[in-house]
Amino acid sequence: MIIFRADFSPLTGLQHLRRCVYLASLLKKNNQVLLCVREDKRAAKFLADKGIPFSLVKDPGKFDCSTAKSIIFFVAPFSKEDALLLQKAKNAGIKTIQVASAGEKAQPVDIVVFPLGQTENALLHHKFRHFNKARRTYRKNIKNIFINLGDMLPYRELREIIDTLHRLHLKMKITPGLNLKKADKRNLLKIYPGIHFCGRSESPARAYFEADVALIPAGEEVLEAAAVGTPALYFFQENSSEIMSQTCVDKKIGLKFGKLEDLTTDSFREAIAPLTLERRQEIGEAGRQLVDGLGMQRFLKVLKENGIIE
Repeated sequence: MIIFRADFSPLTGLQHLRRCVYLASLLKKNNQVLLCVREDKRAAKFLADKGIPFSLVKDPGKFDCSTAKSIIFFVAPFSKEDALLLQKAKNAGIKTIQVASAGEKAQPVDIVVFPLGQTENALLHHKFRHFNKARRTYRKNIKNIFINLGDMLPYRELREIIDTLHRLHLKMKITPGLNLKKADKRNLLKIYPGIHFCGRSESPARAYFEADVALIPAGEEVLEAAAVGTPALYFFQENSSEIMSQTCVDKKIGLKFGKLEDLTTDSFREAIAPLTLERRQEIGEAGRQLVDGLGMQRFLKVLKENGIIE
């Protein structure tokens, strides 16, 4: 059995759980898989219809991992309970893997993967690899905006962003976060006709691909936008995110915007002014070369090489 250890996070939302679901979906045909998650209503609701076995636990350190062949840790920060689970696995001879997020320290596991530091290892849904190779055309003028600002974006902040971009007559497709209720969505659709929300799709790859520009946080979303060749404006709320956004700017795969509260019609016009057709083509090509969307396949190869899967 391959156990995935991940949680809902107040900072990253369901991002780590999504990555685990992507991986588990590829593995479950020929392997037993199980997600080990702390008790949380939001996590349980998300996992309920994914078709992946999961176990909700109060204390990961007390989780029975005796039947495991490998444990894949996808948690940040790495807690004391996770350290106990790791030690238990090492004592039992179970192979351990850590998927480390930005700023996360490597733990004494058998294998460490850094999807952000080693962009070729970006653990994206398999659909991203198809859109990475798909023929892409760029419009002369920016018209379509994809908004994917994470699970934790408050409704009020999302509405302010939509209102600002609506004044600029831009078409928007939006990934609804955990804080957006059905009533809120209906309200926004009524006030701002023409906006669209992503459905309960397993992957936002097409939404990124069809957008002229993506508004995203400075996190793992930058790799998603890069993989399909979509220029992105990076928002950040913390110093660590600002460092991440600057790294991506240095790699010429997007532009740093600033904090969400700085978004106005004038600041947005100023932000996208450098994104000429030629500049967007350059950014898109740089992103596609940097992230090819094959990180999942490389990860599976690592599992094979270490005898975890056949």
